[in-house]
Amino acid sequence: MQNLLQYILPFESPHSFPDNTFVERYNEWDKPSRQIQVCAITSLTAILYVIFTLINKPWASEPVQALMLKAHLLIIVPILLTISFLAYKKRFYNIVMPALAAHSIIAMSCHVYIASKLSNNQPYLAEGYLAVFWIFIASGMTFRYALFSAVFSSIILLVSAFSFIKQTDIYIMYVFWIVCSFSFGFLGALIFDRSRKAIFISQQKLLRMAVTDPLTGVFNRNQLNKILPEEIARGLRYDTSFGLLIIDIDLFKEVNDTFGHDAGDKVLRKTAQLLGKSIRENDTLVRWGGEEFVVIAMEVDEPELIQLSEKLRKIVETEDHGTAGSITVSIGATLHKKNDSQHELLSRADKALYKAKENGRNTTVCI
Repeated sequence: MQNLLQYILPFESPHSFPDNTFVERYNEWDKPSRQIQVCAITSLTAILYVIFTLINKPWASEPVQALMLKAHLLIIVPILLTISFLAYKKRFYNIVMPALAAHSIIAMSCHVYIASKLSNNQPYLAEGYLAVFWIFIASGMTFRYALFSAVFSSIILLVSAFSFIKQTDIYIMYVFWIVCSFSFGFLGALIFDRSRKAIFISQQKLLRMAVTDPLTGVFNRNQLNKILPEEIARGLRYDTSFGLLIIDIDLFKEVNDTFGHDAGDKVLRKTAQLLGKSIRENDTLVRWGGEEFVVIAMEVDEPELIQLSEKLRKIVETEDHGTAGSITVSIGATLHKKNDSQHELLSRADKALYKAKENGRNTTVCI
């Protein structure tokens, strides 16, 4: 099926996500649109059931019409409206999909029971065909829930119809239309599911490109401009502190001039790799521009910030950078102070870096 889809679809069809974190991000991305779809479709379906109940049905006896009235208005419609309410309220979303899948099976059970009571059930059989397609395409169920519900609903329709459709030729056509409905619904739902996942993956790639430096693979200035205001606001709200380091590769121009820009690019990539491996898990590394990097160090005091700076400086200094030989960095460090703006914080760290350069490079200054 996966290989077949690659020929049908005009995009690469993802079979699975790389890890659980990616799955969780997709589910959060997918949730709002499904909430709207489920809420709207279940409400509309409830209204259509009410209209169907009010339509005159001369092909059904009065007792059967009364049975329809009870099944539709006392069972199916209330369940649909309840699911619509649950989908509208975000906190209940986790139970919406299983509830919707269960509703479809209950609705099909009601359908076949009513059909078995009709002497002329042909006008009523079309609901079964439509219901299978509705499960896959219209309901808003995720593909796995829709497949589970449609399989059980189809089994209920086919097995029960064998007992109340006496003419073999009519039953064969009934099976054919159920199979058609299931096939169209299954393929449509599968393509829709894969296309949504492909869109999400493409968005994630574009987002990654927007916040990632293409040379070093670390975050770029766009991400810094996103994170810093958030951390400043969090620091004010919870009275916490964080540190900022500006790290500059010493005499980087000489590396380019002496060994060429390819060697300079290798130094930048190697330095970014070393810094990325050496910071803590909740810290953030950003390429500030040129040969400068920024580290946002979370929940540190001044001694811890200096200790981290020195650790990074020594790691870079002791590493062999190949053709370029020994590389050192100068680091300007500062702690976020109450009422600091982003500009003030960066400016103070930059002044500290300037002093580190004045002090002979390969050193740390914290102000």
